[in-house]
Amino acid sequence: MPNPFRLLPPWRHKSRGFDAPIAPKSTFAVIGDVHGCDALLMRVLEQLRSEVPGIPIVFVGDYVDRGPESAGVLSRVRRLTLGYPENMIALKGNHEAMMLDFIDFPARSGHRWLMNGGDRTLESCGIPVPADMQNESDLIAARDALMAQMDPAIITWLRALPLMWQSGNVVVTHAGGDPGKPIEPRRGHGLLWGHPDFLRKPRQDGLWMVHGHFIVDEAGVTAGRIAVDTGAYRTGHLSAAIIEAGEVRFIGT
Repeated sequence: MPNPFRLLPPWRHKSRGFDAPIAPKSTFAVIGDVHGCDALLMRVLEQLRSEVPGIPIVFVGDYVDRGPESAGVLSRVRRLTLGYPENMIALKGNHEAMMLDFIDFPARSGHRWLMNGGDRTLESCGIPVPADMQNESDLIAARDALMAQMDPAIITWLRALPLMWQSGNVVVTHAGGDPGKPIEPRRGHGLLWGHPDFLRKPRQDGLWMVHGHFIVDEAGVTAGRIAVDTGAYRTGHLSAAIIEAGEVRFIGT
């Protein structure tokens, strides 16, 4: 059987407008947006364990929505982070933020979440999707059904997920933030939803940014940005970056 993973040639620093060498404290890996694709996640985890056993693995967020196995992905990622807290780090993505908004304010936030893939998350929990996604009573009923079905500990875990993780001069966030301002958790909107300048302007502070959120055809490196969201839910291609001093390489399903 052919190997379903691609190990791309190592990429060494060479980016116009950004000249800082990549220098994490130690080797680690980052997995892109999973979006309910639990089978793909298992395959990437297996490949990472084979290629680089024992290194920290950071999940870049967006575990839920759009794919068919959101409930399974949440359970798996939470279990890994609780079982291996030093080596498995989960960040929050904007889809987790939308899901929590739905839980807190179903009438106000339910339609947006459901239209952005939340319907698949409800289905993965065995909950019918409201026929009228703007009907307040139906949205509240769907929220109540989700709360009754989902382990409360998962919701507590989701609320506590951090927005960033850093090793040396390499920062991992879901969507990158404003390249012209310091990277801080309090700048949460840009870290979850991105910033208009993020893909246009390189940072000037020497920080490398690993991110998901913005779908790319292939995981890659551009001007200090390492993109790992390859649209797993629609392409079947979940990607991960292996990052070490002076080098970045990629695997993917």
